[in-house]
Amino acid sequence: MTDGIGGAIERELGAALAGRVKALRHERKLSLDGLAASTGLSKGTVVAIERGQANPSIGVLCRLAAAFSMSVPDLLEDASPVTPDEPIERTRPTVLWRSEGGTEARLDASTSGQTMFEIWSWIIAPGDIYTAGAHSRGTRELVSVSQGCLRVTVGSEAMLFHAGEAGRLVTDRPHSYAAEGDGPVSFTMAVLEYGGGVQPGDTSAHGRSS
Repeated sequence: MTDGIGGAIERELGAALAGRVKALRHERKLSLDGLAASTGLSKGTVVAIERGQANPSIGVLCRLAAAFSMSVPDLLEDASPVTPDEPIERTRPTVLWRSEGGTEARLDASTSGQTMFEIWSWIIAPGDIYTAGAHSRGTRELVSVSQGCLRVTVGSEAMLFHAGEAGRLVTDRPHSYAAEGDGPVSFTMAVLEYGGGVQPGDTSAHGRSS
């Protein structure tokens, strides 16, 4: 991730997660090695997170949430995941990344549990690239572009999506998103991720943008 505003958000998340992750690990009777294995992160990264010395990327937050069978908001808010008694529940959107250039990633809603479904709203500024490691095996994403042109790269394949277009992605491999052209791109993303089977790849506590 970049420094500046985006870095400040990551530092706040890192501080909030330090005690939370350690408490959840002890509650689930997981060793450092066990949590590292279930998330696909290195043991050193897990130690750094628990000490508040890491700035976790969106990918790292998602891996931790999946390992504890909870949503990212549940992980951040220090609350146990609750299945609502009512058929409709209001959620609180959370901005998880914002760059100085105007790029923003907002998690609008998500479910809890071993299988997670998430809705994101993204704005990517010209020149910014969001690069993510491989998600859990079988993860699928849907993207729908409302403004601008989005360049999506999954593995060695790339495709452009213009305003009004949408696509299906298999993101259990490294992937990235960028604005194509001189203007920003706005798009909605839906993510369906199954717990377990985390792929190696995002082994540090830092995502990357450029």
